[in-house]
Amino acid sequence: MRDRFGDEIEELPAEVEGQQDEPDAAPDEYMTAHCEFCGDDGIRLNELGRCNHVDYGAIARRHRSAIKAALKKDTPA
Repeated sequence: MRDRFGDEIEELPAEVEGQQDEPDAAPDEYMTAHCEFCGDDGIRLNELGRCNHVDYGAIARRHRSAIKAALKKDTPA
């Protein structure tokens, strides 16, 4: 068998060819169980859709001055 560069490679053993580990579902289940922004079903508490477990309020508080400056700039004087 040849690789993509045209070099000869040896065959893979049969027990390795089809084996691929399934991704673990545990991280998403852990975040859903420990997230304060969504319920146990993964829906946001305001019921506006699936929760991605990000605290946008903290991000907005951290960048509040930049947000206010951008809003002032867009407001006609």
